[in-house]
Amino acid sequence: MKNNIDTEKIMSEIRLEIKKKNINSDIPNFEDIPYKKPIGVSFSENPDKAVDFLRSRSYIKPYHEICGNSVNVFIKKFIRKIIKFHTEPIVSEQNDFNASAVTAIDSLRNTQKKLIKRIEQLEKENALLRKEIYGGEK
Repeated sequence: MKNNIDTEKIMSEIRLEIKKKNINSDIPNFEDIPYKKPIGVSFSENPDKAVDFLRSRSYIKPYHEICGNSVNVFIKKFIRKIIKFHTEPIVSEQNDFNASAVTAIDSLRNTQKKLIKRIEQLEKENALLRKEIYGGEK
């Protein structure tokens, strides 16, 4: 079953309802809200750097260092020991998944490099053959 959703109609209904209810228009636009882009490398801009970035961030430590006064540290360590049986397997599975994902992405990147080289080689051969067939016309 295919659902066609008319977003423009929905948005016009929402705008009309806002006007009816006389809601303040001082709500900030998304463009006005500062957004901190996640630190990383764009895959499209530099695929090799992106794969290296993923590889360097694929391992998650099960615990971070506990700081604070001695009572807080004691309580946090106690809680950590209590939930250890639950968190460690999850972190371990996530690390396994991350390692597999990075390996797969790296493999795809290597295949992409080989295909790019092969395409370039075939394009050169194609140009030479066209030159031979058409005598330099195309």
